Amino acid sequence: MLLTERFYQDSKEVWESFHDHPFVKALGDGTLDKEKFRFYMIQDYLYLLEYSKVFAIGLVKSKDEFLQRKFAMSIHVTLDIEMDTHKSYMASLGITEDEIKKTKRSIHNQAYTSYMIDKASAGDALYALTAILACAWSYAAIAAEIVRRNSTSVDHPFYGQWVRDYSSEAFVSSANDLINLTNNYGKNISAERAQELSELFLNCCRFEYGFWDMSLSMEM
Repeated sequence: MLLTERFYQDSKEVWESFHDHPFVKALGDGTLDKEKFRFYMIQDYLYLLEYSKVFAIGLVKSKDEFLQRKFAMSIHVTLDIEMDTHKSYMASLGITEDEIKKTKRSIHNQAYTSYMIDKASAGDALYALTAILACAWSYAAIAAEIVRRNSTSVDHPFYGQWVRDYSSEAFVSSANDLINLTNNYGKNISAERAQELSELFLNCCRFEYGFWDMSLSMEM
């Protein structure tokens, strides 16, 4: 069994619940309250700034040039490409740079990003890859399931861009690259280490679900 197959099996209950979360379902069918989406966009923007630091930790922890380049490219994808989706929505929602600077990360946001940074810092590059993976992989899976359930979701005048971007070939390829890297660098590890990494992935999935909860309730 590949390491990420183990991750999926151990987190399947949480993973499958993403698709039926009220925030995700409303986003997919276009009925999501824009104020809730606005809250989510700001918090997710602040999250990505911290998320990119986990890639940076992975880069520092890497012992070969290939993996260093992969982490460096992921920082670029996160800060310069994924952020484009947020900046576009921010403009349409009237979110200014000043508002971003003055907004604090929610308690849940802080807990999630601190957890990832702590685990990546304490472990090696494989721990950084695992901490990163839940977010990228789940977003690609969520967007794909939204499209599967409602093919017109990509055409929604407001939320369609989110669905298109996270179901795009470029984003899915980036997520698959992280999956493959995790499997390649996770070959022949001990059962104990595989268990630790699976628990890390599961906890990040729980944090992902909590992020949707936080966004729905707009809880700081």
